[in-house]
Amino acid sequence: MRRRPGWFPSGLLGEISGSVGDLGVSLPLAFALVVSNGFPVARIFLLWGLVYFLTGWYYRVPVSVQPLKAMAVIAIAAGIAPDELASTAFFYGVIFVALARAGAIAWLERLFTRALVQGIQLGIGLLLAFKAIQLVREYGLFLTSTEPTEVAALVMTGVVLAILLAGETWLRKPLAIFVLAAGLVYGLVFRTMTGTVVDLVAPEGLAWQFTLPQVALFPELLVVLILPQLPLTLGNAVFAASDACRQCWPARAGRTSATALATSIGVSNVGIGLLGGFPVCHGAGGIAAHARFGGKTGLTTMFLGAVFCVVAAVDDWSHFLFLIPVPVLGALLLLTSWALIRLCWRLQGLPEWVVALLVGGIAFGTRHLTLALLVGLIAERVWAWHRTGQLHLILPRDDRDSP
Repeated sequence: MRRRPGWFPSGLLGEISGSVGDLGVSLPLAFALVVSNGFPVARIFLLWGLVYFLTGWYYRVPVSVQPLKAMAVIAIAAGIAPDELASTAFFYGVIFVALARAGAIAWLERLFTRALVQGIQLGIGLLLAFKAIQLVREYGLFLTSTEPTEVAALVMTGVVLAILLAGETWLRKPLAIFVLAAGLVYGLVFRTMTGTVVDLVAPEGLAWQFTLPQVALFPELLVVLILPQLPLTLGNAVFAASDACRQCWPARAGRTSATALATSIGVSNVGIGLLGGFPVCHGAGGIAAHARFGGKTGLTTMFLGAVFCVVAAVDDWSHFLFLIPVPVLGALLLLTSWALIRLCWRLQGLPEWVVALLVGGIAFGTRHLTLALLVGLIAERVWAWHRTGQLHLILPRDDRDSP
């Protein structure tokens, strides 16, 4: 019987190791949503796990699933209730399904040249590196830490990073899964022996709860949560994510078109919204993370999705993932950031580099990807106008890869 391509990789260890690469983004946000917004831990992990599993099954490559970062920051700061965030997920999903079905994603994709996409990836990479250091300095050794241990956490981050790099450089083996397992053991032992890590006080609740969208809240949710997130999702989770898939797995990424990714974001969030969860997207950073640590096929994300679902289903394990030491998450984030920054090496010519550096620099300096994209779009059009004497909204095909 002929095997289906991509489903039975020779490097199963790489697939499992690649699955943990994106935890540095997902776990801290999950922790904050539980503590600040009142989401049950099981609901967060079950719904994200199901989407992760189905995403790997459909795309056949490790397409990441991440909480919406800009929306999460706003929601955490404001303490928005889970039912309102579930309504937001539903509305966000409907918007993306509508954009994909109407052909708007394909039209918008023509605005995003290679320089803009690489600039987005550069900006996200720089922000992830900054987030890694900030995460370690803020939390110390554990997300549930009760005592500041900044110096020790920074030293441990350096040690973990050195181990991961040694595995890639000298051993040629993905060590992320072993580092993660060792970190979990350390967390369990440290909590038991010292008592400096406390159990997470999490709200009670079902792993899923049928939630009707609150239509009356749509105008408010649109202004407060949806519009600030929309450009980031289009730039990073649709166009840059599609480009990252083609670069990381060119032979397997046939399904990861921008329209397909937008559709899966939409469908996933409609389902998550109806089941009372927090909205998700894909992301170039997560894709780079899975690739960096050995992921090549959909088994990578299916494995992580299955782990999330098991953790959600077993009561005693509901807080298990929060015992992973923060320095391990920080080291994973640092390597992921470098994997994203390296994608800029395909840029050609000074104009492309200027636009990409402009977009990446503004995104990092202002933490505002929408502003960075707008400046990049204007810079490209001004350059094309200078060259041709004509002002274009959509650049001519000859200028789209080399503005």
